[in-house]
Amino acid sequence: MTVTATDRSTPAPTPAAVPAPAARVVAIDVFRGLAILAVVVHHLAGMGVRYAPEGSAVATALAILNRSLLFVVPAFVFMTALVLTRSALRHFDAGRYYRARAKTALLPYLLWTVLYVLFRFATGQEDAAEWSDPARWVTWVQYGKGYYHLYFLLVVLQFYVVLPLLLPLWRRRWPLWGVVAAAAALQLAVYGLNRVGVLDFAFPATMAVWYIPALTLGMYFGANDGMFETLWARGRGWIVGAAVLGLAWFLPLSLAALQEEPVNTLAFSAANWAYTAAAVLALFGASLALAGVGGRAVPALTALGAISLQVYLLHPALLYLMEQWGFPGHPALFTLTLLAYGVAALVIPVLIARALAGTAVSRWLFGR
Repeated sequence: MTVTATDRSTPAPTPAAVPAPAARVVAIDVFRGLAILAVVVHHLAGMGVRYAPEGSAVATALAILNRSLLFVVPAFVFMTALVLTRSALRHFDAGRYYRARAKTALLPYLLWTVLYVLFRFATGQEDAAEWSDPARWVTWVQYGKGYYHLYFLLVVLQFYVVLPLLLPLWRRRWPLWGVVAAAAALQLAVYGLNRVGVLDFAFPATMAVWYIPALTLGMYFGANDGMFETLWARGRGWIVGAAVLGLAWFLPLSLAALQEEPVNTLAFSAANWAYTAAAVLALFGASLALAGVGGRAVPALTALGAISLQVYLLHPALLYLMEQWGFPGHPALFTLTLLAYGVAALVIPVLIARALAGTAVSRWLFGR
């Protein structure tokens, strides 16, 4: 989502700063394009699971696809951390930084929370009696529960607040293995403190500290230009292998949880963090490869990446409305209908974003 965009007002780097290679700039846009495609497919597959014939091959495939794409929020969190850390280490103006974050993230979050709560009332998803309950509004705003996808904006808002405090850590070089080990230890500590009730998060996935591996890796590679390119060139096999092994660990646990079977929460969380961190790095590596090769897909993905926030905010409402139209019972027709819904949920937000580009409406709705 373009909520991760670099502050446009950042001046040119000083001679001491090393500009990111051109391939990385394109790769970041490609990454966003691939990630927002994965978001739409993830939500589409989740919808399909609810209507596919139970026990069918289609239902199994959709469940596997849905669970395998759970790296999408960590992916955007990672890219948010990478881009903003790189920009802030070059030049940081606290007033300008927080004004930009309020405009591009806080205001859209509050506005879309209200819009989606109204959407829920209008479509009967929420009891009308809840409208006047202040406690419900506090929950919707405090935990990103206005609609099921809005918590991402809340997570990045929390990161925006603490980023300036973390910058001094990244003004020196750290070994990657040490950074990974420290992130893993800190993440497990957060889990433990929450488990024993010290932190007592009502909804852990809405807390930025639930994404420490993704945030840490993003800040590390944002602070060290060219480091990821070197790592990918030398160890892409290890990264992809780690993602595959992580998925093999995480997928059975995640599918069991989807079926509401008992799952060890520590094993589930550890597998989730390991898989999503590796998958995010593999996705960034694939984006670099695509950017280097070029081809027709790259301009399309970069254009999609530029409006990823618009697609992210709009597509869940469209999926819900299309869900009300239902699905045919025949497996082939069911699959075709689901694909048609997915295409519409992607294309319509793209057309809306293009139609509103550069207007005051776009700036109010999307912060850009």
